[in-house]
Amino acid sequence: MKMSFNAWYVAIVIAAGLVFVAIALTAYATGKNFLIFVGMGIFMAICMAMTSIQAQRQQKHLKASGK
Repeated sequence: MKMSFNAWYVAIVIAAGLVFVAIALTAYATGKNFLIFVGMGIFMAICMAMTSIQAQRQQKHLKASGK
């Protein structure tokens, strides 16, 4: 069974969110608050990259359909 791009998109963003939660909880438990910003940076980078890939795919489909 092949996963669609949208399923991969959702899975990757959810995984990034779970990683961020894990890093944030580690930061809370250890008192190293800079880890929250590291986790936030990783989460934002993944979300921005996935959004960019999605936009590129949409543009490619629009050009292919002639709109």
